[in-house]
Amino acid sequence: LLYTIKFELMEENGVQELSREENKCLTLLPLSRIKNIMKQCPDISAISQESLFIITRATELFIELMTREAYDVMDENYKECGGRMNEVSYKDLASVVDKYDCLMFLSDIVPQKITVREYYKILQEEEDGQSESAESAET
Repeated sequence: LLYTIKFELMEENGVQELSREENKCLTLLPLSRIKNIMKQCPDISAISQESLFIITRATELFIELMTREAYDVMDENYKECGGRMNEVSYKDLASVVDKYDCLMFLSDIVPQKITVREYYKILQEEEDGQSESAESAET
């Protein structure tokens, strides 16, 4: 809503470009932090204010999308249990990453949590599979 109001005011006043201070008012994330993160990439030599604003705004929209989807997952999970929670948990975020194919790039960063017992079971199955394939290769 804040963004819509700002852009409507810009159109009414005929403003084509925003100053650095006005750009800061349009974003919730600090532009300086986003710029520092962008500078970490060795392929980027210069960062224009326009690209910084667009990347910052895209990041905000991505965070908003993830949060809304995680909230929906949380809401579904706790309705089934008969309860109601107001906090999005790690489990909810991991469920969102698993739910959507377009978020699979985050599967290594936000994996589903498993117990130690489940992990050992997976390791045992992998070892059994490798030993069976080695035995069949020998014969």
